[in-house]
Amino acid sequence: MDKLAIGRVLQRQGHPKRAMQALLDGLALAQNSKGDEAGYWLAIANLEHEAGEYATALALHQRALALARCDKQRCSAQLGLAADLWAMGEETTALVLQQAALSFAGLAADPVLLEESARLYRLQQQWLLALQQYTAAVSAVTEADALALHLAILEVHLQLPTIDGLVGAVEQAKQALALSSSNHLHEALLLALAQCCERLAHYVAAAEFYQAALALQAEQKTVKKTPRRLLSIELKLQQTISEIEIDVLQHKNAQQIEQVQRLESATYRDSLTGLHNLRYLQARWEDLLAQAQQTHALCVIHMGVDQSTHLRDVMGDEVANESVLRIANVLRRCCPADGVLVAANNSEFRLLLPLAEKAPVQHLIDMIQREVALLDCTQLPEALTVSFGCTAFQTGDHVDVLQLRADLALYLAMRRGAGAVVWEEQA
Repeated sequence: MDKLAIGRVLQRQGHPKRAMQALLDGLALAQNSKGDEAGYWLAIANLEHEAGEYATALALHQRALALARCDKQRCSAQLGLAADLWAMGEETTALVLQQAALSFAGLAADPVLLEESARLYRLQQQWLLALQQYTAAVSAVTEADALALHLAILEVHLQLPTIDGLVGAVEQAKQALALSSSNHLHEALLLALAQCCERLAHYVAAAEFYQAALALQAEQKTVKKTPRRLLSIELKLQQTISEIEIDVLQHKNAQQIEQVQRLESATYRDSLTGLHNLRYLQARWEDLLAQAQQTHALCVIHMGVDQSTHLRDVMGDEVANESVLRIANVLRRCCPADGVLVAANNSEFRLLLPLAEKAPVQHLIDMIQREVALLDCTQLPEALTVSFGCTAFQTGDHVDVLQLRADLALYLAMRRGAGAVVWEEQA
């Protein structure tokens, strides 16, 4: 068994310091032989996360993502980063990373990834999803390694409003406890079993588990000093972490930067036009609406290429996509610095402007139409035009209301065609 596997087993058995020792020894060997380091960084980062050192874990997971050699490692790093960011309050970014990780097809068959995804669901208080992942992970590991997973399953059950499945979970945890040798998780598992039995109204069994936990506690009262070997390991880890954090802050790792850019592009960019997409707008809406509620200045403009459907039907996707891309380039050039421009689908765009008056909005629309009119359309059946559906923020507006009004205005504008402009009060 290699050092990485040993470290993970020790972690599951409740020996974090011994796990760290094995992982650091394995990491040193991998570095000396120019081997695969990413797995070690991932496991060390997870130990730091479990210890509540989220900022440190974040730096380590970033390092692992930069060194990842396969989709499994990238998935693990993304799940780890998502958990770190969620714990630090960066929920929007965490969800983006989580979505990317969950798209990996091999996750459902890998106990490590299942456990990591379950941990993230627990942070998000999605208890049923966490329970599903932990249960799948238990079936994929040996009984000796499953104690931590049984403990997690019981802890999740205690958060659920019903006791469905709890009897079976208690029985499985009891069997795992009986089969395991001395383990640092025994006391925690005994206490969880006692709480679950109490929840089931099995009071005699609950009392027995509480008594067993107290007895075990009494046996372990002797406090042992940290061995000198472990102190040196902790110092080595701290030095390594400091070097990594400096590396990350100075952006020395070009591969990491490239991967982050690819992730941002895949998540927040439209593949055809390169503009931001609707997912980006969704992430921005909360701030934009909060600002509008203070300034009462927000115009929402939905735009559509009038000829797109006809071009796609008559001349094919390639010509239609090329026409949409040319319109997107015009919009990009005309969009003011404080505007938020996104591609909504194959032929529609959205533009949000921090403006309260119609006049500057109309001036911008006129400029866009002039630029579109200058496009060379000699190879097309007719010249390209863009129609506009516009609405302005009103006190009490919600996101859905604003978008619905702009959608209705755009629908009417495109029915008129030829670059029509409709404000929602005209709808």
